[in-house]
Amino acid sequence: MFRILFSLIFLPIRILFQGFRILSWIIRKGDHLYLEIPSSFSFDKKSFFVKLLVPKEEAPFLIDFLLGLKALTKVPGLKKVSFHISNPEYGFGEVWNICKSIQALNEKGIETSGFCLGGGTKALLLLSQCKYRYSSSASEFFPILPSAEPYFFGGAAKKFGVGVETYASGAFKSFGETFQRTSFSAPARKNLETLLRDLNDLLSEGFKKSSHLDIKVLEEPIISSEKLKKIGFITEFVEEDEFEENYLFENYKKEKETDKPKYKRLSAKGFRLYHKKSNFSFIPKSVPIVAVLPIQGNILPDLGREEDFRSRQVSFRYYQEIFKDLKEDPKVAAVVLEMNSPGGSALVSELLYREIKKLSKEKPVITYVLNVAASGGYYLSCATKEIHGTPYSIVGSIGAVMMRFELKKLYDKFGVQKERIGFYPHRDILSEYGKLSPKSEQFLKKEVLRSRDLFYSRVIESRKTSFQELEKNWGEGRVFTGETFRKSGFLDSCDSFLDILQNLKEELKSKKIDVRYLPGTYSWKDLIQDLKPGMQLSKLSFFPKLNAEKKQNPLEVLHLSEIAQELSNI
Repeated sequence: MFRILFSLIFLPIRILFQGFRILSWIIRKGDHLYLEIPSSFSFDKKSFFVKLLVPKEEAPFLIDFLLGLKALTKVPGLKKVSFHISNPEYGFGEVWNICKSIQALNEKGIETSGFCLGGGTKALLLLSQCKYRYSSSASEFFPILPSAEPYFFGGAAKKFGVGVETYASGAFKSFGETFQRTSFSAPARKNLETLLRDLNDLLSEGFKKSSHLDIKVLEEPIISSEKLKKIGFITEFVEEDEFEENYLFENYKKEKETDKPKYKRLSAKGFRLYHKKSNFSFIPKSVPIVAVLPIQGNILPDLGREEDFRSRQVSFRYYQEIFKDLKEDPKVAAVVLEMNSPGGSALVSELLYREIKKLSKEKPVITYVLNVAASGGYYLSCATKEIHGTPYSIVGSIGAVMMRFELKKLYDKFGVQKERIGFYPHRDILSEYGKLSPKSEQFLKKEVLRSRDLFYSRVIESRKTSFQELEKNWGEGRVFTGETFRKSGFLDSCDSFLDILQNLKEELKSKKIDVRYLPGTYSWKDLIQDLKPGMQLSKLSFFPKLNAEKKQNPLEVLHLSEIAQELSNI
């Protein structure tokens, strides 16, 4: 009521501003936008202290960038977008989503051109989506197709007297094999080979569909732009400064100073102005909020009372508090978990599963697997109403594994002995000195199967499958591409992030939704841990005021792109 009253009181002023926007748009209106595709995206925001120490400009959020690309399809009179492509430092999930957005521009009849100075497979995949593709005549590309070369420490461990005991729920749960063996077991190797072959097939299909490029060309470790032009992938050579400075001219070349540009520049300010003008309403209505929450990193085996955000790690107390706040906030209509986790603690996975279930009883919760939802990451996903991803997502690893290091032989090399006193049955499990008793080994095997069975039950409930089907074809630690999992019914779709939001908007029966990204705060603790990965921070601090950071409102949103706040309503 207060919102409506406030709008009516200031309606004359708002109408005046709207008239000013309309006139300004007439003046600023352009038909060609120059846009850089960033080399990285962020999933957290820097605290004030970190910004002082590291003043580097922050990368945008992926969802902001995708919303911006979608908004471009609605700008009247837009004829062309020129993309400057940097070498991506993110996964194929982000790349595939950007590719889908560029395809949407092409389908709208908007001409797309891309320039790339160099890079790898992902940069070439982005460039391939553009109708016209440019590079420098001196450029070189360094593609790497999906492949693997993992380390095995079994031989080194044996040499130094380190024993590694692994208790896994299936032959494909290969996490411990790199520490225990000198090569993969046959089942684990076969599963990895299948995964890599499927990824290569996806890439091959993607390049053929967009640019007719044969993926065999990318098997060469160095590819010159000369060769790419010869086979028709590169449209023409231009230098980077020519592409940036002359993008309004045809073919990105300005022969004479008197030459007139073919296009009129659409600036970021003009773009923002258009959306402010388009979103104007006499009486603004409240729009349902869709919260996008990143689940990024390993799931930690922590049950402490701290609620701090931990960069690239999933902490129980932090997310427990977030889920509780989202559940109780009436303004939040739905939640999307942006999943990027290879798993971790089985216990914490189950506890967070239960917290997500509590939230899902109050409002729709869905998962979008950006790159990885393996083991505990897929475990959490099963608590949501739907699970979506990209064809390139790595999913599965449904099972459990435990590892124990046995260091007696290593200690013997240094003349160190330990004496067991007061040991009770199974106490040897908590010791790294000496072999386990047969009863303790049997206990751990049972515990692994108990964790597996609980995981299986969560998957069976979510995906409506059977224990036999899961165990035979999809469990035991196997990993798959998103496209394979979709065909099997373990993913609901392999659609773009924006398509998922569009479907959610229709489910909420709203003309618009307000997309809110909920990043964690990258604090000075995270900075120190990144600088010295082995350092463990104690509760004691020489900076008590900095240590006690203000608790963040989970709905606080950081829009890093210039137009993101206007574009968040879709």
